[in-house]
Amino acid sequence: MKLLFILSWILGLQPLHDAGYKGEGMTIAVIDCGFYGADSAAFFPQEQIVGIYDLIEDELRQYDITAKPHDQHGSLCLSTMLYRSDELTGTAPDANYILIRTEELDVENRHEVERLADGIRLADQLGADIISISLGYSRFDNPEDTYTFEELDGTNPAALAATEAARHNRLVCIAAGNEGNKTDYKHITVPGDADSVLTVGAVNADSLPSSFTGYGPIAADRPKPEIAAPGTNVSVFDPAMRVVRTGNGTSFATPLVAGMAACLWQALPHLTAMELRERIIQSAHLYPQHDIRVGYGIPNAWKVYEDARTETGTENVPYLHQREKVLINGQLYILIDGVRYLPTGQKVR
Repeated sequence: MKLLFILSWILGLQPLHDAGYKGEGMTIAVIDCGFYGADSAAFFPQEQIVGIYDLIEDELRQYDITAKPHDQHGSLCLSTMLYRSDELTGTAPDANYILIRTEELDVENRHEVERLADGIRLADQLGADIISISLGYSRFDNPEDTYTFEELDGTNPAALAATEAARHNRLVCIAAGNEGNKTDYKHITVPGDADSVLTVGAVNADSLPSSFTGYGPIAADRPKPEIAAPGTNVSVFDPAMRVVRTGNGTSFATPLVAGMAACLWQALPHLTAMELRERIIQSAHLYPQHDIRVGYGIPNAWKVYEDARTETGTENVPYLHQREKVLINGQLYILIDGVRYLPTGQKVR
């Protein structure tokens, strides 16, 4: 089993996996829409899914998550962290997961923002260490309800709930949204405007901003997004098609960061959520410079870990394989100890 190599190279996570830090003992709450296929042991290890909640039907643990194959966005996001096969290992394959459904596919209104706030508070009450939110709101079925730039100030219900959870030592990761290539609204979506969270933009395989990633700044006086992660052609497991395929969106960049954070927190349990958040930001490749599309840049999990080990005087850090990115005849390759791989992980013979 292997982590997708391009993610390993970009996020510096594979060395932590090699060292045995895969999120064990950490609990990640995934708040999304449908989780089709998540209850299948053939797809996901059921002993690691410790709670399933549906706030739409208001019947906790009782909704039929296999009823709608098209309602699987939550499962796609979950797969970037939990799924394990010969093709792909998620970013936190040993963590425990709480699945919370708050988004209804057929409608878009401000009540969903309030329901998301309820989901965040539930995740907080259940003791999730990390909360991953791949939902974002800007436009609504009633155009008069659409958020304006002036409203991106962190005072909507979901943003306030996210900030409250962060104050309770939860690390909250929120998608920046996919509005970047729109003509009328390019901003970050709600609740990515929350304070004290990690709002995550998207980059492509060349570490450049994905065309769709939502723009900062926001109306509040704080930099957004904070960081970015791969969001273009990310490998996900599709439980409806029963295959590993690629997907695009800050929806996938966000759980990649959440899984990475779980591995780091397992390795560095003495840190608080805010300390871990700050170290992740400071490890990003542009820090201390900030960009309105990718924030402080792409975080490096290995740098966070190595710096913490240096501070504490701990030696015998695991061996870090030599990796570099090369472009040959227009094709991107990853060189690992001199062996060439495609970004999707296949060895080039």
